[in-house]
Amino acid sequence: MLNKTLLTRNLQLYWHNIKFRFLIVYPAMLLLLTFKSWQGMAGIRLFSGVLQVPGAIVFPFDWLFIMLAVFLIIGDSPRELFLKDYPIVSRVPAGSYLATIYFMNTSLTVMIWLTWQLFGGLPLIFSLEMLLIFLALTALYASLQFFVSSLLDLGLYAAAFILAILVNQLPFLSSLMYLRYSAHWADGLLGSCLCLLAAWILSQMIKYIDFSLE
Repeated sequence: MLNKTLLTRNLQLYWHNIKFRFLIVYPAMLLLLTFKSWQGMAGIRLFSGVLQVPGAIVFPFDWLFIMLAVFLIIGDSPRELFLKDYPIVSRVPAGSYLATIYFMNTSLTVMIWLTWQLFGGLPLIFSLEMLLIFLALTALYASLQFFVSSLLDLGLYAAAFILAILVNQLPFLSSLMYLRYSAHWADGLLGSCLCLLAAWILSQMIKYIDFSLE
């Protein structure tokens, strides 16, 4: 069970860290979803992604922005909360402290996912697997930041999503495109499990972090 006092403290620090990014990225995402809805392209059409054909590269910037939105909002908050703010309350077990970080990222991810549902048209199974994948990705995103810079972390994720756009057969992230979902739903599930496993392994390696270097 999460420590309520610790959670309240970390929620305040978390919001202080993400609020400007949230107030820019979230309304921008809402505007995009609303605009596409007016065009009749919200819901499944917006999340269809792309199937590349030889000689004609198509780049869906709207899909890329929506996929990256949650990571843009999270930013460097996991790194700041743990590497900068944890030593102040280091008497708290590290596991309990990390749990609050994962909880807040999970809550934000669910909020973003629910926002997508408001615009309708997403098949239930596809939508639920998207949620699972993003929960796994945000867990790994947070865990990576304990060891690498937040800019490198975000850059790796952006590069992975761009690669997914360009390569039809790229496993895992291709399952976030409805046009490719039927061919990739299984590796979407497997990839989610591997991301969660990697996030857990990284969370167990925090004992090797030298806080004095931060």
